[in-house]
Amino acid sequence: MNLRLPVFLFLLALVPQVAPAAPPALPGQAIFQKNCVRCHGANGKLGLNGAHDLTKSNLNAFGRTYLVTNGMGKMPAFGKMLTPAQVQQVVAYSLTLK
Repeated sequence: MNLRLPVFLFLLALVPQVAPAAPPALPGQAIFQKNCVRCHGANGKLGLNGAHDLTKSNLNAFGRTYLVTNGMGKMPAFGKMLTPAQVQQVVAYSLTLK
């Protein structure tokens, strides 16, 4: 009798099961969650403290980069808190909100 198959199945049962990995977060999503969710909300529609609905914004990446870097009205400037690369990441993420 061939014992290879039962031994293989027994050993396979001992291998720990690995849960599927969560999809990677989009670049800029963590930065958005840390700095922007308070007023814009997780989906960009919250509008707290006069924050604009990002899903309806007509601003392109250039305009959003300016606002994130320099701020305007009640929105604080993040140019000294974030690197230029981080600003670009959060802007790119904000453009995905629909």
